[in-house]
Amino acid sequence: MNAKQRKWFGISTSVIVLAGLLSACSSAPKEASSSAAAGATSSATPAVSKDPVTLKVEVFDRGNAPAGAGPVDNNFWTQWIQKNFGDPNNIKLQFIPVPRNQEVDKLNILMASGDAPDLVFTYDTTTINNYVKSGGLTDLSSLIDANGPNLKKFLGTDVLSYGIFSGKQYAIPAKRTLQYTQSSYIRKDWLDKLGMPVPKTTDEFYKTIKAFKEKDPGQTGGKVIPYDFSSLDGTAITTPGVLISSFVKKLSEEDNYALSTSNYIPELQKPGYKDGLQFLNKMNSEGLINPDFALDKDGKSFEKDVANGLVGAFTALAAHPNLMGTGNVFDTLKKNVPGAEYVAMDPFTNEEGKSVKGIYDPIGAYIMVPKTSKHAAEAVKYLDWMSKSDVLFTLTNGIEGQHYTLENGFPKTITTDEAKKTFYNNSDIAIVINGKDFGSQEKNIEATSLSFPNYKELAKQTINNALKDGYTIPRFDRPIDSEIKYGKTLKDKALEAVVKSIMAKPDDFNKTFDAGVQEYLKIGGQTVIDERRAAYKDMKKK
Repeated sequence: MNAKQRKWFGISTSVIVLAGLLSACSSAPKEASSSAAAGATSSATPAVSKDPVTLKVEVFDRGNAPAGAGPVDNNFWTQWIQKNFGDPNNIKLQFIPVPRNQEVDKLNILMASGDAPDLVFTYDTTTINNYVKSGGLTDLSSLIDANGPNLKKFLGTDVLSYGIFSGKQYAIPAKRTLQYTQSSYIRKDWLDKLGMPVPKTTDEFYKTIKAFKEKDPGQTGGKVIPYDFSSLDGTAITTPGVLISSFVKKLSEEDNYALSTSNYIPELQKPGYKDGLQFLNKMNSEGLINPDFALDKDGKSFEKDVANGLVGAFTALAAHPNLMGTGNVFDTLKKNVPGAEYVAMDPFTNEEGKSVKGIYDPIGAYIMVPKTSKHAAEAVKYLDWMSKSDVLFTLTNGIEGQHYTLENGFPKTITTDEAKKTFYNNSDIAIVINGKDFGSQEKNIEATSLSFPNYKELAKQTINNALKDGYTIPRFDRPIDSEIKYGKTLKDKALEAVVKSIMAKPDDFNKTFDAGVQEYLKIGGQTVIDERRAAYKDMKKK
Protein backbone atom coordinates (compact mmCIF):
# COMPACT_ATOMS: atom_id res chain seq x y z
CA MET A 1 0.00 0.00 0.00
CA ASN A 2 1.51 3.35 -1.01
CA ALA A 3 1.55 6.51 1.11
CA LYS A 4 -1.48 8.02 -0.60
CA GLN A 5 -3.51 4.89 0.04
CA ARG A 6 -2.51 4.77 3.70
CA LYS A 7 -3.58 8.39 4.07
CA TRP A 8 -7.01 7.64 2.63
CA PHE A 9 -7.60 4.55 4.74
CA GLY A 10 -6.86 6.40 7.96
CA ILE A 11 -9.97 6.95 10.08
CA SER A 12 -10.46 10.26 11.82
CA THR A 13 -9.93 10.21 15.57
CA SER A 14 -12.10 13.26 16.22
CA VAL A 15 -15.15 11.64 17.83
CA ILE A 16 -17.79 13.70 19.64
CA VAL A 17 -19.76 11.96 22.36
CA LEU A 18 -23.13 13.56 21.75
CA ALA A 19 -24.97 11.96 24.61
CA GLY A 20 -22.81 13.93 27.03
CA LEU A 21 -22.80 17.08 24.96
CA LEU A 22 -26.56 17.15 24.69
CA SER A 23 -27.22 16.78 28.39
CA ALA A 24 -27.34 20.56 28.60
CA CYS A 25 -30.09 20.59 25.99
CA SER A 26 -32.32 18.23 27.91
CA SER A 27 -32.01 20.19 31.16
CA ALA A 28 -32.79 23.78 30.21
CA PRO A 29 -32.36 26.61 32.74
CA LYS A 30 -35.32 27.26 35.01
CA GLU A 31 -36.07 30.64 33.48
CA ALA A 32 -36.59 28.91 30.14
CA SER A 33 -39.11 26.44 31.53
CA SER A 34 -41.89 29.03 31.47
CA SER A 35 -40.81 30.50 28.15
CA ALA A 36 -41.98 29.92 24.62
CA ALA A 37 -39.53 27.07 24.34
CA ALA A 38 -41.43 25.18 27.00
CA GLY A 39 -44.09 24.46 24.40
CA ALA A 40 -42.72 20.93 24.25
CA THR A 41 -43.95 20.21 27.77
CA SER A 42 -46.69 22.80 28.26
CA SER A 43 -50.35 22.18 27.50
CA ALA A 44 -50.74 25.77 26.24
CA THR A 45 -49.28 26.92 22.94
CA PRO A 46 -46.77 29.75 23.54
CA ALA A 47 -47.76 33.06 21.99
CA VAL A 48 -45.58 35.50 20.11
CA SER A 49 -44.26 38.07 22.57
CA LYS A 50 -45.72 41.59 22.49
CA ASP A 51 -42.46 42.96 23.90
CA PRO A 52 -39.30 43.51 21.84
CA VAL A 53 -37.28 40.30 21.50
CA THR A 54 -34.02 39.21 19.88
CA LEU A 55 -34.31 36.20 17.62
CA LYS A 56 -31.04 34.38 16.98
CA VAL A 57 -30.75 32.53 13.67
CA GLU A 58 -27.93 30.25 12.51
CA VAL A 59 -26.35 31.06 9.15
CA PHE A 60 -23.59 29.20 7.31
CA ASP A 61 -20.28 30.99 6.85
CA ARG A 62 -18.66 29.53 3.73
CA GLY A 63 -15.75 31.96 3.73
CA ASN A 64 -16.52 33.04 0.17
CA ALA A 65 -18.01 36.51 0.57
CA PRO A 66 -17.09 38.78 -2.36
CA ALA A 67 -15.05 41.89 -1.57
CA GLY A 68 -17.30 44.60 -0.24
CA ALA A 69 -20.21 42.26 0.52
CA GLY A 70 -19.97 42.55 4.27
CA PRO A 71 -19.89 39.69 6.80
CA VAL A 72 -22.51 36.91 6.72
CA ASP A 73 -24.16 38.29 9.85
CA ASN A 74 -24.48 41.89 8.61
CA ASN A 75 -25.00 42.43 4.89
CA PHE A 76 -27.56 43.46 2.30
CA TRP A 77 -29.87 40.52 3.02
CA THR A 78 -29.69 40.45 6.80
CA GLN A 79 -30.56 44.15 6.70
CA TRP A 80 -33.38 43.51 4.21
CA ILE A 81 -34.84 40.85 6.49
CA GLN A 82 -34.60 43.14 9.49
CA LYS A 83 -36.43 45.90 7.62
CA ASN A 84 -39.14 43.69 6.13
CA PHE A 85 -39.73 41.20 8.95
CA GLY A 86 -37.95 42.27 12.09
CA ASP A 87 -38.97 45.92 12.38
CA PRO A 88 -42.72 45.39 11.67
CA ASN A 89 -42.85 42.59 14.27
CA ASN A 90 -40.75 44.22 17.00
CA ILE A 91 -38.08 41.53 16.56
CA LYS A 92 -34.34 42.11 16.37
CA LEU A 93 -32.70 39.51 14.12
CA GLN A 94 -29.25 38.35 15.17
CA PHE A 95 -27.51 35.99 12.74
CA ILE A 96 -25.02 33.57 14.26
CA PRO A 97 -22.28 32.44 11.80
CA VAL A 98 -21.33 28.75 11.78
CA PRO A 99 -18.50 27.55 9.47
CA ARG A 100 -20.05 25.30 6.80
CA ASN A 101 -17.27 22.74 6.97
CA GLN A 102 -17.60 22.49 10.77
CA GLU A 103 -21.36 22.85 11.07
CA VAL A 104 -22.10 19.61 12.95
CA ASP A 105 -19.25 19.97 15.44
CA LYS A 106 -20.01 23.65 16.05
CA LEU A 107 -23.73 23.01 16.43
CA ASN A 108 -23.08 20.21 18.92
CA ILE A 109 -20.99 22.57 21.04
CA LEU A 110 -23.62 25.32 20.92
CA MET A 111 -26.38 22.88 21.84
CA ALA A 112 -24.39 21.36 24.68
CA SER A 113 -23.53 24.75 26.19
CA GLY A 114 -27.10 26.03 26.01
CA ASP A 115 -25.95 28.87 23.72
CA ALA A 116 -27.52 27.60 20.50
CA PRO A 117 -29.47 30.13 18.40
CA ASP A 118 -33.27 30.02 18.44
CA LEU A 119 -33.23 28.57 14.92
CA VAL A 120 -30.62 26.00 13.94
CA PHE A 121 -30.39 23.52 11.10
CA THR A 122 -28.42 20.53 9.87
CA TYR A 123 -28.38 18.14 6.93
CA ASP A 124 -27.03 15.31 9.06
CA THR A 125 -29.69 12.75 10.01
CA THR A 126 -27.57 11.19 12.74
CA THR A 127 -27.23 14.58 14.42
CA ILE A 128 -30.96 15.27 14.48
CA ASN A 129 -31.69 11.75 15.69
CA ASN A 130 -29.30 12.42 18.56
CA TYR A 131 -31.08 15.64 19.46
CA VAL A 132 -34.47 13.93 19.38
CA LYS A 133 -33.28 11.05 21.51
CA SER A 134 -31.60 13.37 24.03
CA GLY A 135 -34.65 15.63 24.45
CA GLY A 136 -32.84 18.68 23.11
CA LEU A 137 -35.57 19.99 20.79
CA THR A 138 -38.86 21.84 21.09
CA ASP A 139 -42.00 20.08 19.89
CA LEU A 140 -43.27 22.49 17.24
CA SER A 141 -46.59 20.79 16.46
CA SER A 142 -48.96 23.31 18.06
CA LEU A 143 -46.67 26.25 17.27
CA ILE A 144 -46.90 25.54 13.55
CA ASP A 145 -50.67 25.27 13.77
CA ALA A 146 -50.84 28.62 15.58
CA ASN A 147 -48.16 30.61 13.76
CA GLY A 148 -47.36 28.87 10.49
CA PRO A 149 -50.24 28.88 7.96
CA ASN A 150 -47.97 29.92 5.08
CA LEU A 151 -45.29 27.51 6.23
CA LYS A 152 -47.73 24.57 6.29
CA LYS A 153 -49.11 25.44 2.87
CA PHE A 154 -45.67 25.82 1.30
CA LEU A 155 -44.09 22.68 2.74
CA GLY A 156 -47.11 20.39 2.62
CA THR A 157 -47.86 17.29 4.66
CA ASP A 158 -45.30 15.02 3.00
CA VAL A 159 -42.34 17.32 3.62
CA LEU A 160 -43.42 18.12 7.18
CA SER A 161 -43.76 14.41 7.94
CA TYR A 162 -39.99 14.02 7.66
CA GLY A 163 -39.67 16.18 10.77
CA ILE A 164 -42.01 14.03 12.86
CA PHE A 165 -40.34 11.66 15.30
CA SER A 166 -42.36 9.45 17.61
CA GLY A 167 -45.46 11.46 16.75
CA LYS A 168 -44.01 14.91 17.50
CA GLN A 169 -42.88 17.67 15.10
CA TYR A 170 -39.33 18.11 16.34
CA ALA A 171 -38.03 19.57 13.08
CA ILE A 172 -39.23 21.61 10.11
CA PRO A 173 -37.64 20.13 6.99
CA ALA A 174 -36.77 22.46 4.15
CA LYS A 175 -38.50 21.71 0.86
CA ARG A 176 -36.19 20.34 -1.84
CA THR A 177 -37.50 21.44 -5.22
CA LEU A 178 -35.42 18.99 -7.28
CA GLN A 179 -34.22 15.69 -5.81
CA TYR A 180 -31.53 14.87 -8.35
CA THR A 181 -27.99 13.96 -7.43
CA GLN A 182 -25.67 12.12 -9.82
CA SER A 183 -25.64 11.88 -13.59
CA SER A 184 -23.21 10.61 -16.21
CA TYR A 185 -21.39 12.34 -19.09
CA ILE A 186 -19.37 11.09 -22.07
CA ARG A 187 -17.10 12.68 -24.70
CA LYS A 188 -19.14 12.98 -27.90
CA ASP A 189 -16.09 13.88 -30.01
CA TRP A 190 -14.43 10.64 -28.93
CA LEU A 191 -17.54 8.65 -29.81
CA ASP A 192 -17.65 10.34 -33.22
CA LYS A 193 -14.03 9.47 -33.94
CA LEU A 194 -14.71 5.84 -33.14
CA GLY A 195 -18.07 5.73 -34.88
CA MET A 196 -19.79 4.63 -31.69
CA PRO A 197 -23.18 5.72 -30.28
CA VAL A 198 -23.88 6.98 -26.77
CA PRO A 199 -24.09 3.76 -24.70
CA LYS A 200 -27.53 2.79 -23.40
CA THR A 201 -26.69 -0.30 -21.33
CA THR A 202 -23.94 -1.32 -18.94
CA ASP A 203 -22.52 -3.74 -21.53
CA GLU A 204 -22.40 -1.00 -24.19
CA PHE A 205 -20.77 1.32 -21.66
CA TYR A 206 -18.05 -1.23 -20.91
CA LYS A 207 -17.30 -1.80 -24.60
CA THR A 208 -17.13 1.95 -25.17
CA ILE A 209 -14.69 2.79 -22.40
CA LYS A 210 -12.63 -0.27 -23.36
CA ALA A 211 -12.33 1.30 -26.83
CA PHE A 212 -11.37 4.62 -25.23
CA LYS A 213 -8.52 2.84 -23.45
CA GLU A 214 -7.29 0.83 -26.41
CA LYS A 215 -7.66 3.42 -29.18
CA ASP A 216 -7.11 6.64 -27.20
CA PRO A 217 -9.26 8.84 -29.49
CA GLY A 218 -8.20 11.91 -27.53
CA GLN A 219 -4.53 11.25 -28.30
CA THR A 220 -3.57 11.70 -24.66
CA GLY A 221 -0.30 9.86 -25.01
CA GLY A 222 -1.33 7.06 -22.70
CA LYS A 223 -2.78 9.36 -20.03
CA VAL A 224 -6.39 8.55 -20.89
CA ILE A 225 -8.82 7.96 -18.03
CA PRO A 226 -11.68 6.09 -19.71
CA TYR A 227 -14.09 6.48 -16.74
CA ASP A 228 -13.93 8.60 -13.60
CA PHE A 229 -16.12 9.75 -10.73
CA SER A 230 -15.76 12.86 -8.65
CA SER A 231 -15.73 11.66 -5.04
CA LEU A 232 -16.03 8.77 -2.63
CA ASP A 233 -16.13 10.66 0.65
CA GLY A 234 -19.82 10.32 1.48
CA THR A 235 -20.63 14.03 1.37
CA ALA A 236 -23.20 13.21 -1.28
CA ILE A 237 -24.56 9.98 -2.67
CA THR A 238 -21.25 8.41 -3.66
CA THR A 239 -20.86 8.45 -7.40
CA PRO A 240 -19.77 4.83 -7.96
CA GLY A 241 -23.10 3.96 -6.35
CA VAL A 242 -24.90 4.95 -9.56
CA LEU A 243 -23.16 2.14 -11.39
CA ILE A 244 -23.33 -0.28 -8.46
CA SER A 245 -27.08 0.29 -8.00
CA SER A 246 -27.68 -1.24 -11.41
CA PHE A 247 -26.40 -4.57 -10.09
CA VAL A 248 -28.55 -4.64 -6.93
CA LYS A 249 -31.38 -7.18 -7.02
CA LYS A 250 -35.02 -6.44 -6.28
CA LEU A 251 -35.77 -6.67 -2.56
CA SER A 252 -38.81 -7.33 -0.44
CA GLU A 253 -40.13 -4.28 1.42
CA GLU A 254 -38.81 -5.61 4.71
CA ASP A 255 -35.33 -6.31 3.35
CA ASN A 256 -35.24 -2.89 1.74
CA TYR A 257 -35.91 -1.28 5.13
CA ALA A 258 -33.44 -3.55 6.91
CA LEU A 259 -30.54 -3.41 4.44
CA SER A 260 -30.74 0.24 3.40
CA THR A 261 -28.53 2.71 5.24
CA SER A 262 -28.68 6.31 6.41
CA ASN A 263 -26.24 9.10 5.58
CA TYR A 264 -25.21 7.37 2.33
CA ILE A 265 -23.27 4.52 3.89
CA PRO A 266 -22.47 2.00 1.13
CA GLU A 267 -25.12 -0.72 1.28
CA LEU A 268 -22.78 -3.68 1.37
CA GLN A 269 -25.44 -6.18 2.40
CA LYS A 270 -27.85 -5.67 -0.46
CA PRO A 271 -27.83 -8.62 -2.86
CA GLY A 272 -25.98 -7.67 -6.03
CA TYR A 273 -23.92 -4.90 -4.42
CA LYS A 274 -20.92 -7.20 -4.42
CA ASP A 275 -21.39 -7.85 -8.15
CA GLY A 276 -21.30 -4.11 -8.82
CA LEU A 277 -18.07 -3.74 -6.87
CA GLN A 278 -16.57 -6.69 -8.72
CA PHE A 279 -17.39 -4.99 -12.00
CA LEU A 280 -15.53 -1.87 -10.81
CA ASN A 281 -12.67 -4.12 -9.66
CA LYS A 282 -12.47 -5.56 -13.19
CA MET A 283 -12.49 -2.04 -14.66
CA ASN A 284 -9.72 -0.99 -12.29
CA SER A 285 -7.57 -4.01 -13.11
CA GLU A 286 -7.93 -3.21 -16.83
CA GLY A 287 -6.96 0.43 -16.35
CA LEU A 288 -10.42 1.74 -17.18
CA ILE A 289 -10.89 3.97 -14.13
CA ASN A 290 -8.75 6.55 -12.36
CA PRO A 291 -6.43 4.55 -10.07
CA ASP A 292 -6.33 7.44 -7.58
CA PHE A 293 -10.11 7.88 -7.37
CA ALA A 294 -10.20 7.43 -3.58
CA LEU A 295 -7.71 10.20 -2.90
CA ASP A 296 -9.60 12.97 -4.67
CA LYS A 297 -12.13 13.82 -1.98
CA ASP A 298 -12.71 17.41 -3.04
CA GLY A 299 -12.98 16.63 -6.76
CA LYS A 300 -10.23 19.06 -7.76
CA SER A 301 -8.01 16.49 -9.44
CA PHE A 302 -11.05 15.10 -11.24
CA GLU A 303 -11.96 18.56 -12.58
CA LYS A 304 -8.37 19.17 -13.66
CA ASP A 305 -8.30 15.90 -15.60
CA VAL A 306 -11.61 16.76 -17.29
CA ALA A 307 -10.36 20.24 -18.20
CA ASN A 308 -7.18 18.76 -19.67
CA GLY A 309 -9.12 16.40 -21.93
CA LEU A 310 -8.06 13.14 -20.28
CA VAL A 311 -11.46 11.79 -19.16
CA GLY A 312 -13.68 9.88 -21.58
CA ALA A 313 -16.74 9.46 -19.37
CA PHE A 314 -17.60 10.26 -15.78
CA THR A 315 -20.33 10.32 -13.18
CA ALA A 316 -20.77 13.43 -11.05
CA LEU A 317 -23.43 15.89 -9.96
CA ALA A 318 -26.11 16.55 -12.55
CA ALA A 319 -25.77 20.10 -13.94
CA HIS A 320 -22.45 20.23 -12.08
CA PRO A 321 -21.85 23.93 -11.28
CA ASN A 322 -18.06 23.66 -11.39
CA LEU A 323 -18.22 22.00 -14.79
CA MET A 324 -20.88 24.15 -16.40
CA GLY A 325 -20.87 27.34 -14.38
CA THR A 326 -18.71 29.02 -11.78
CA GLY A 327 -15.68 26.79 -12.28
CA ASN A 328 -15.90 26.89 -16.09
CA VAL A 329 -14.26 23.46 -16.39
CA PHE A 330 -16.02 22.75 -19.70
CA ASP A 331 -15.01 26.16 -21.04
CA THR A 332 -11.40 25.45 -20.08
CA LEU A 333 -11.64 22.06 -21.78
CA LYS A 334 -12.74 23.68 -25.04
CA LYS A 335 -9.77 26.05 -24.89
CA ASN A 336 -7.37 23.22 -24.13
CA VAL A 337 -8.90 20.77 -26.62
CA PRO A 338 -10.77 22.48 -29.48
CA GLY A 339 -13.80 20.45 -30.49
CA ALA A 340 -14.08 18.60 -27.19
CA GLU A 341 -17.68 18.10 -26.09
CA TYR A 342 -19.50 16.14 -23.41
CA VAL A 343 -23.05 14.83 -23.79
CA ALA A 344 -25.33 13.14 -21.26
CA MET A 345 -25.60 9.38 -20.92
CA ASP A 346 -27.62 7.08 -18.66
CA PRO A 347 -26.38 3.56 -19.39
CA PHE A 348 -26.36 1.71 -16.08
CA THR A 349 -29.40 -0.59 -16.32
CA ASN A 350 -30.54 -3.22 -13.83
CA GLU A 351 -32.17 -6.61 -14.37
CA GLU A 352 -35.49 -4.87 -15.12
CA GLY A 353 -33.93 -2.50 -17.65
CA LYS A 354 -34.26 0.50 -15.34
CA SER A 355 -31.48 3.01 -14.72
CA VAL A 356 -32.01 3.11 -10.96
CA LYS A 357 -30.12 5.59 -8.85
CA GLY A 358 -30.33 7.07 -5.38
CA ILE A 359 -31.80 10.55 -5.15
CA TYR A 360 -32.30 12.95 -2.30
CA ASP A 361 -35.38 12.89 -0.11
CA PRO A 362 -37.93 15.62 -0.90
CA ILE A 363 -36.38 17.63 1.92
CA GLY A 364 -33.19 19.55 2.50
CA ALA A 365 -31.95 20.73 5.88
CA TYR A 366 -33.72 19.95 9.13
CA ILE A 367 -34.64 23.23 10.85
CA MET A 368 -34.95 23.01 14.64
CA VAL A 369 -35.69 25.09 17.72
CA PRO A 370 -33.53 24.00 20.68
CA LYS A 371 -35.33 23.26 23.95
CA THR A 372 -33.38 26.12 25.54
CA SER A 373 -34.90 28.73 23.21
CA LYS A 374 -37.27 31.29 24.74
CA HIS A 375 -38.57 32.37 21.35
CA ALA A 376 -39.96 29.29 19.64
CA ALA A 377 -43.15 31.11 18.61
CA GLU A 378 -41.17 33.96 17.04
CA ALA A 379 -38.93 31.43 15.27
CA VAL A 380 -41.94 29.77 13.63
CA LYS A 381 -43.38 33.18 12.73
CA TYR A 382 -40.10 34.05 10.99
CA LEU A 383 -40.21 30.84 8.94
CA ASP A 384 -43.86 31.50 8.14
CA TRP A 385 -43.03 34.97 6.79
CA MET A 386 -40.19 33.49 4.74
CA SER A 387 -42.62 30.97 3.20
CA LYS A 388 -44.78 33.65 1.59
CA SER A 389 -44.39 33.35 -2.17
CA ASP A 390 -43.25 36.94 -2.79
CA VAL A 391 -40.76 36.88 0.08
CA LEU A 392 -39.32 33.51 -0.92
CA PHE A 393 -39.01 34.55 -4.56
CA THR A 394 -37.04 37.64 -3.53
CA LEU A 395 -34.79 35.75 -1.14
CA THR A 396 -33.94 33.09 -3.72
CA ASN A 397 -33.65 35.31 -6.80
CA GLY A 398 -32.88 38.80 -5.56
CA ILE A 399 -34.35 42.09 -6.72
CA GLU A 400 -35.31 42.55 -10.36
CA GLY A 401 -32.96 44.89 -12.20
CA GLN A 402 -30.38 44.62 -9.45
CA HIS A 403 -29.81 40.87 -9.26
CA TYR A 404 -31.76 39.43 -12.19
CA THR A 405 -33.69 40.16 -15.35
CA LEU A 406 -36.66 38.17 -16.58
CA GLU A 407 -36.13 35.89 -19.58
CA ASN A 408 -39.13 33.90 -20.82
CA GLY A 409 -40.72 34.34 -17.42
CA PHE A 410 -37.68 33.09 -15.47
CA PRO A 411 -35.13 35.19 -13.59
CA LYS A 412 -31.74 35.37 -15.31
CA THR A 413 -28.93 36.20 -12.92
CA ILE A 414 -27.03 39.46 -13.40
CA THR A 415 -23.36 38.56 -13.05
CA THR A 416 -21.73 41.97 -12.62
CA ASP A 417 -19.33 42.41 -9.71
CA GLU A 418 -21.74 44.87 -8.13
CA ALA A 419 -24.59 42.35 -8.28
CA LYS A 420 -22.40 39.63 -6.80
CA LYS A 421 -21.64 41.83 -3.80
CA THR A 422 -25.26 41.67 -2.69
CA PHE A 423 -26.35 38.29 -4.01
CA TYR A 424 -24.36 35.21 -3.06
CA ASN A 425 -25.16 32.10 -1.00
CA ASN A 426 -28.76 33.22 -0.63
CA SER A 427 -29.76 29.61 -0.09
CA ASP A 428 -28.15 29.94 3.34
CA ILE A 429 -30.65 32.71 4.18
CA ALA A 430 -33.77 31.15 2.60
CA ILE A 431 -33.57 28.10 4.85
CA VAL A 432 -37.11 26.79 4.21
CA ILE A 433 -36.19 25.78 0.65
CA ASN A 434 -33.44 23.90 -1.12
CA GLY A 435 -33.40 25.15 -4.69
CA LYS A 436 -35.88 27.46 -6.39
CA ASP A 437 -39.59 26.82 -6.80
CA PHE A 438 -41.48 27.88 -9.93
CA GLY A 439 -44.53 25.69 -9.45
CA SER A 440 -43.64 22.42 -11.21
CA GLN A 441 -40.72 20.07 -11.71
CA GLU A 442 -40.56 20.92 -15.41
CA LYS A 443 -40.33 24.65 -14.69
CA ASN A 444 -37.81 24.08 -11.92
CA ILE A 445 -35.58 22.12 -14.30
CA GLU A 446 -35.93 24.80 -16.97
CA ALA A 447 -35.04 27.52 -14.48
CA THR A 448 -32.04 25.57 -13.21
CA SER A 449 -30.74 25.06 -16.74
CA LEU A 450 -30.77 28.83 -17.29
CA SER A 451 -27.98 29.04 -14.75
CA PHE A 452 -25.75 27.42 -17.38
CA PRO A 453 -26.41 29.46 -20.56
CA ASN A 454 -23.60 27.80 -22.52
CA TYR A 455 -24.75 24.30 -21.56
CA LYS A 456 -28.47 24.68 -21.06
CA GLU A 457 -29.58 21.53 -22.92
CA LEU A 458 -26.84 19.42 -21.34
CA ALA A 459 -27.88 20.63 -17.91
CA LYS A 460 -31.53 19.72 -18.53
CA GLN A 461 -30.67 16.28 -19.88
CA THR A 462 -28.37 15.42 -16.97
CA ILE A 463 -31.03 16.50 -14.47
CA ASN A 464 -33.71 14.43 -16.21
CA ASN A 465 -31.35 11.44 -16.30
CA ALA A 466 -30.52 11.88 -12.62
CA LEU A 467 -34.22 11.86 -11.69
CA LYS A 468 -35.18 8.93 -13.94
CA ASP A 469 -35.95 5.75 -11.95
CA GLY A 470 -34.66 7.50 -8.83
CA TYR A 471 -35.33 6.04 -5.39
CA THR A 472 -35.12 7.42 -1.86
CA ILE A 473 -34.08 5.50 1.23
CA PRO A 474 -36.96 4.17 3.35
CA ARG A 475 -37.79 6.30 6.36
CA PHE A 476 -38.56 5.16 9.90
CA ASP A 477 -40.88 6.97 12.28
CA ARG A 478 -38.26 6.97 15.04
CA PRO A 479 -34.49 7.25 15.45
CA ILE A 480 -32.58 3.99 15.03
CA ASP A 481 -30.39 4.00 18.14
CA SER A 482 -27.66 1.76 16.76
CA GLU A 483 -27.25 4.03 13.72
CA ILE A 484 -26.67 6.93 16.08
CA LYS A 485 -24.15 4.90 18.06
CA TYR A 486 -22.25 3.27 15.22
CA GLY A 487 -23.02 5.45 12.17
CA LYS A 488 -19.68 7.27 11.78
CA THR A 489 -17.62 4.14 12.40
CA LEU A 490 -19.72 2.08 10.01
CA LYS A 491 -19.48 4.70 7.29
CA ASP A 492 -15.69 4.79 7.52
CA LYS A 493 -15.50 1.00 7.48
CA ALA A 494 -17.93 0.59 4.57
CA LEU A 495 -16.09 3.16 2.44
CA GLU A 496 -12.82 1.43 3.28
CA ALA A 497 -14.29 -1.92 2.23
CA VAL A 498 -15.50 -0.43 -1.06
CA VAL A 499 -12.13 1.09 -1.93
CA LYS A 500 -10.13 -1.97 -0.93
CA SER A 501 -12.46 -4.21 -2.93
CA ILE A 502 -12.17 -2.07 -6.07
CA MET A 503 -8.39 -1.88 -5.79
CA ALA A 504 -7.74 -5.53 -4.89
CA LYS A 505 -6.17 -7.93 -7.33
CA PRO A 506 -9.02 -9.74 -9.13
CA ASP A 507 -8.05 -13.07 -7.54
CA ASP A 508 -8.23 -11.44 -4.10
CA PHE A 509 -11.54 -9.65 -4.64
CA ASN A 510 -13.82 -12.17 -2.91
CA LYS A 511 -11.75 -12.52 0.24
CA THR A 512 -11.16 -8.75 0.41
CA PHE A 513 -14.85 -7.91 0.10
CA ASP A 514 -16.01 -10.71 2.42
CA ALA A 515 -13.49 -9.69 5.09
CA GLY A 516 -14.64 -6.09 4.88
CA VAL A 517 -18.29 -7.09 5.23
CA GLN A 518 -17.60 -9.35 8.19
CA GLU A 519 -15.74 -6.59 9.99
CA TYR A 520 -18.53 -4.12 9.13
CA LEU A 521 -21.14 -6.46 10.62
CA LYS A 522 -19.01 -7.16 13.67
CA ILE A 523 -18.49 -3.50 14.65
CA GLY A 524 -22.21 -2.68 14.61
CA GLY A 525 -23.54 -3.33 11.12
CA GLN A 526 -25.49 -6.45 12.11
CA THR A 527 -26.93 -4.64 15.12
CA VAL A 528 -28.20 -1.86 12.85
CA ILE A 529 -29.76 -4.36 10.45
CA ASP A 530 -31.50 -6.18 13.30
CA GLU A 531 -32.85 -2.96 14.79
CA ARG A 532 -34.06 -1.67 11.44
CA ARG A 533 -35.83 -4.96 10.76
CA ALA A 534 -37.50 -4.89 14.19
CA ALA A 535 -38.54 -1.24 13.72
CA TYR A 536 -40.05 -2.08 10.33
CA LYS A 537 -42.11 -4.93 11.80
CA ASP A 538 -43.26 -2.66 14.62
CA MET A 539 -44.36 0.03 12.15
CA LYS A 540 -46.32 -2.52 10.13
CA LYS A 541 -48.32 -3.48 13.22
CA LYS A 542 -49.71 0.06 13.55
